[in-house]
Amino acid sequence: MVMTIPYLEMPITHICSIHCDGCSAYSNYNIKQTVSLSDARQWLREWSRRIEPVQFRVLGGEPFLHPNLPEIILSVRQFWPAAHIQICTNGLNLDRHPLVPFILAQTNTSLNLSLHSRDDAYLVRVNAAIVRINGWIAEFGITAHLGDNIAKWNRFYKGIGKNMEPFEGNVLTSWKVCHSQHCCNLIENRLWKCPQIGNLHFVSNKFGLHENPRWTKYLEYKGIGLESTDDELQRWCRARAGPESVCEMCPTELENYEKDIYNVNFDLPKVDRYERPGSQRHGLAFDA
Repeated sequence: MVMTIPYLEMPITHICSIHCDGCSAYSNYNIKQTVSLSDARQWLREWSRRIEPVQFRVLGGEPFLHPNLPEIILSVRQFWPAAHIQICTNGLNLDRHPLVPFILAQTNTSLNLSLHSRDDAYLVRVNAAIVRINGWIAEFGITAHLGDNIAKWNRFYKGIGKNMEPFEGNVLTSWKVCHSQHCCNLIENRLWKCPQIGNLHFVSNKFGLHENPRWTKYLEYKGIGLESTDDELQRWCRARAGPESVCEMCPTELENYEKDIYNVNFDLPKVDRYERPGSQRHGLAFDA
């Protein structure tokens, strides 16, 4: 039985051209994990026999840094022909794959450009990306959207690197404020509740978080794999859609702040608090 699910996303690389403090894929910690094309195709093929997402999002790190991004887009469309597919990018490496605009149009895949900072040097590069993407819209008829990762940015753990700690708050309260409520992830051929928990083992391997008993409960969470029965998968999906004990990892109140996008590894410079209720859009917008 193939079960319809509302949303699924897959990080295809943890390598990124910016290093945002608070990244849900922990790409600010210089994790070099990248999914091979053969593995990506295997995961997509096998899971397409079990689930059918209404929406599927390809993420990073930065997807345009993956050497096989065009083939991965084609593979997603092959195995989920009816899904709404979107590529989420920071826009700084669009020149890596000249064929991508053709493939976006061919596969009816949209593009989401995430804004991450008001830093002047960064905005110069983002403006260039917007010019390029608007050219793709005009020439190929692709659909593109602008995502705000300035006003809606918060940390979901305390501390940095080897000193990371979970918040250990209230399950229901943390879940209610979470930006990742609907963000089921496909990571290492398993489904995970959210990117925060699905990518945690990568940063744990780097910093030895398993040695801290406060992380035990969260690191014991393993999502669900292809070995599950249909009934087990259905029960897991129902539970995933609501609050679970691992939600205690994250904060009960979202404290938005202006992040440092040049943080490398875990040597975090001082960041400025973000206090304004909205973010400037710099006069930039895509046609929906």
